[in-house]
Amino acid sequence: MRKRLIGIFTFIVILTGIVILLPKGTRAEAAVKISAKVLHMAKGQTYKLKLTNAKSTKKVTWSSSDSSVASVKKGRVTANKEGMAVITAKYGKKVYECSVSVSGGTEDSLIIYFSATGTTGDAAAKIQEAVGADIVRLVPKTDYSSADLKYTDNSCRANKEQAENTMPAISTVIRNLDQYSTIYIGYPIWHGKEPGVIRTFLSKYSMEGKTVLPFCTSGSSGISGSMQHIRDMAEGADVKNGKDLTHSSVKDIEEWIKGNEISVKSDDGGYMEENMKMKIGNKEVDVIWEDNESVKALRELVGSGTVSINMSMYGGFEQVGEIGTSLPRNDTQTTTLCGDIVLYSGDKLVVFYGSNSWSYTRLGKITGLDRAQLTELLSEGNVTITIW
Repeated sequence: MRKRLIGIFTFIVILTGIVILLPKGTRAEAAVKISAKVLHMAKGQTYKLKLTNAKSTKKVTWSSSDSSVASVKKGRVTANKEGMAVITAKYGKKVYECSVSVSGGTEDSLIIYFSATGTTGDAAAKIQEAVGADIVRLVPKTDYSSADLKYTDNSCRANKEQAENTMPAISTVIRNLDQYSTIYIGYPIWHGKEPGVIRTFLSKYSMEGKTVLPFCTSGSSGISGSMQHIRDMAEGADVKNGKDLTHSSVKDIEEWIKGNEISVKSDDGGYMEENMKMKIGNKEVDVIWEDNESVKALRELVGSGTVSINMSMYGGFEQVGEIGTSLPRNDTQTTTLCGDIVLYSGDKLVVFYGSNSWSYTRLGKITGLDRAQLTELLSEGNVTITIW
């Protein structure tokens, strides 16, 4: 009996060894994927594409649909001129593609959007028509199937990602984000907030110093549930009031953009801009105004004539002055930054050269001046602010 048990044990050990030593090709292999499905670049930039999990790079054949726009050699993509091209990698019987867009370098606005069904993509195209910006799509590494988007099923991929606040991997690479000062970020609303793809993007790319305009498409809940998340994740950015563009026309979109003091295309192909002007003492400063009822009321006040506000230094971080009338207010707990303009108690204008946390209504932000310049302008005595 003992010999029999030893024989059985020996057989099991040998069988296990055979399994371990089986050729790799007999095991389940990871799927081959291209390292980026969407690539956005400026002329002269390069980027190395790879086929992950491919056994041999020597067996990959690379080609470009338009080498004058973007050429490729052994996976190294070079941006040659403005336009679009598709880079293909042939490996065995399969072909893997990367869509490449090359910026001409003249635009300072970029539309970045995620669209699972195409609706948000349509809204992004309308923004591009209005402002003439460059545009790029955020693509997940693993595409969403119809089953992934079955919102009535709590166990579907999209619902689980929202419930867990996950950040799914993306397959979009933007090489020239520094080129742009204004970023439009678009997404569908999933269960009241932005999808995980947007969270992934904002965790990978810095928005510091940029003006960010969020937009969405939604079946019911609108953009409000995502705005604080965007403000928190786009750290250091001037995040403007977002808008649900589900049923918006190009004209509606133009009004939203102009309300945020951003230029839009005019009928003759140029640009037009509507803006309240502001001076601190004798120095005119550039201001990006909020799109809210308080600013609309201030515009109406300015429309009746120049508004002058005598300011006083306070706390070593702000100048505050009586407007002379009360404006509509929507106060929220706010941590201000240098250059922020807010409404306090409904009838006081406050301009910051430092920071403070209190309940304010945002009015705008001074741009084009750094902290040192604003401190010099606002910290050396009381000033008069003129708005016209």
